[in-house]
Amino acid sequence: MSEFRSGFVAIVGRPNSGKSTLINSLMGRKVALSSSFPQTTRGEDRYILNLPSCQAILVDTPGIGKPRTLLGERLNGEALRSIASADAALFLTPADEELGKGDRRIITNLHSLLSKRRDGKSEWQIPVAALVTKADEAGKEEIKEKVEEVEEAANFTKVLAVSSFTHYHMEELKELISSFLPEGPALYGPEDEKKTLEEEAAQIVRSAFLPLLHDELPHSLVVRCERVGERGLIFKVYVEKESQKGIVIGKGGSVLTKVRSEAIPELRAFLGFNPSVRFEVRVAKDWQKDPKKLDFFGYY
Repeated sequence: MSEFRSGFVAIVGRPNSGKSTLINSLMGRKVALSSSFPQTTRGEDRYILNLPSCQAILVDTPGIGKPRTLLGERLNGEALRSIASADAALFLTPADEELGKGDRRIITNLHSLLSKRRDGKSEWQIPVAALVTKADEAGKEEIKEKVEEVEEAANFTKVLAVSSFTHYHMEELKELISSFLPEGPALYGPEDEKKTLEEEAAQIVRSAFLPLLHDELPHSLVVRCERVGERGLIFKVYVEKESQKGIVIGKGGSVLTKVRSEAIPELRAFLGFNPSVRFEVRVAKDWQKDPKKLDFFGYY
């Protein structure tokens, strides 16, 4: 009988490579916030994947891209720190896109953090697999070419094409993750599996905002939640400019009304009761560039 395994798996890729969607598929339910916007994932989120053979702590890192603000620099730094301390890493790149400069920059970072040269060759210090994601959006020949391109880019421990929507190769991926982890007991119990109520509620509301906003506004949005009494929640919604407040509120409060109607059912399911919800829209001028404001919002 094989020994139980446990450890941390860093999930790495440029923005919109499918990290959060992959986590939701592995977990079998929506736990990670995903959208078409870069910076959907801010900060390091951890999800406990319990399988018969292992407990894998999936670390959803912010998408590593070329930073345009201090926030971007801090998110990149947090992602790299998560990778350096992991037991295994998964590098994601979409099947329907070429391996671009951003992908190659991440591969270079992975090598600098996780490999050493021996006898003139670079060897990984931990298992590092490459996942060609969104296989459902590409043809067989396109997937084959992308897999070959990835194999040529680095000597990955394994290259696997997957689809989070059709579950293509997802069972094989679970087996692969288990094989990558060191032997050891479960690191977390059931009481550790949920985020705080406030963090989860804020994520639900931010997720409801994103499809309703355009251009740069999704990047400027921060949502914080405070609990009031037994069933009350105040969502403090921060933007960077005074002109953005009207967009977030909407004419006659139309955007907030849509967010409320979208978020309430998910909040009710999470909380187990129907919450009383209030919004406060505030301006934190140029917060993405301000070290003190970034600290206040938890982006260190």
